[in-house]
Amino acid sequence: MRQCRFLLLCFILLLMTSLLRAQPESQTSRKPELILDTDAAEGKDVVEKTTVKERNPEEAKKSITIGNFYLKRRNYAAAIQRYIDALEYQPDSVPAVKALAQAHEKNGDIAKAISAYKNFLEKNPDSSDAADLRRRLDKLEKKSR
Repeated sequence: MRQCRFLLLCFILLLMTSLLRAQPESQTSRKPELILDTDAAEGKDVVEKTTVKERNPEEAKKSITIGNFYLKRRNYAAAIQRYIDALEYQPDSVPAVKALAQAHEKNGDIAKAISAYKNFLEKNPDSSDAADLRRRLDKLEKKSR
């Protein structure tokens, strides 16, 4: 009788362990993951969006603020993406282009920082901050030599 109980108990344990192993992955316990608002925050390549964003200075300001957050935490890829988003919402945003160039520079890509200034100045040659941006551009060009 004892032997039957022991065998029955072993059978039940064996059945339970096989059921636990057969559980779908979604039901098993997993390590919690950090949720990030951009793929760039994880260093993944970000596919550029082909949709043209409507001019929205408020959204541009929000993107700059979030970009500044990432920049302070040295997450340059995420900051760069946010500044690019800001320029899509407001193409003539001087704070966004300055921040974008700064993020590229801190990321070690001076050529992209120079390109950011040049693109902005080509599109907005009459900007009230054009002289300041040209001065910054000259400084970066000297640094890159």
